[in-house]
Amino acid sequence: MYEKTQAIVLSAFKYKDNSLIVRCFTEEFAAQSYLLKGVLSSGKGKLRPALFQPLTLLEVVATHKHHEGLEYIKEARLLTVYQSLHTDIYKSAVTLFLAEVISGVCVSDHRDIELFSFIKERLLYFDRMPFSANFHLKFLLEMTRYLGFYPDTTEADLPYFNLEEGHFDSIDDRKYTISGDVLVLFTSLLAADDRDLPAIKATKVLRNRLLELLLKYYQWHFPAFKPIKSLEVLQMLF
Repeated sequence: MYEKTQAIVLSAFKYKDNSLIVRCFTEEFAAQSYLLKGVLSSGKGKLRPALFQPLTLLEVVATHKHHEGLEYIKEARLLTVYQSLHTDIYKSAVTLFLAEVISGVCVSDHRDIELFSFIKERLLYFDRMPFSANFHLKFLLEMTRYLGFYPDTTEADLPYFNLEEGHFDSIDDRKYTISGDVLVLFTSLLAADDRDLPAIKATKVLRNRLLELLLKYYQWHFPAFKPIKSLEVLQMLF
């Protein structure tokens, strides 16, 4: 039985000579993997490989048998044509990074419409907005709202943030705390809205240190969260 759903492409890997295995986070069926047979053969079929770039927003008609194994996409169409997400070198680097992170946390097949809507709206905004080197940091923070471990800010005046406990603290654990100038950037991002992001100034060193700590925060809550392969490229750029 074929069913229609919106989907966010997370990854696509070549399978055998002319097929792809595509992993998506879908609105109705959460994390799904699809086998696209023969999609790499020129002139064959309606599906085009270009549709399956990281974080492309699609509407797909596909099998969803609700059991382990690969599903099949019959039809796919773009929900939106990105203006800059895949063509701007900086946005493209962020796109690859976020696709990996989302893939690492969106592993369940239980529907999560709120998380799907958050990711979709953030991608549409990121595509339209002028590039900000703080966007991916804010995205990681905001996504924790939907994953269940958004930082407790009730005592945000304290000098440390405990990554293990998820709250501000008066004790420096060193191994599991955010402090100093990195904490200033962290609290600024927590308080910021979209209009504020470009005005938040930080060095590459500070942003990268906070990024590393935020990924540790994710790893603490998702023990199976794998190292991000695109992290090094992102850190070199900004």
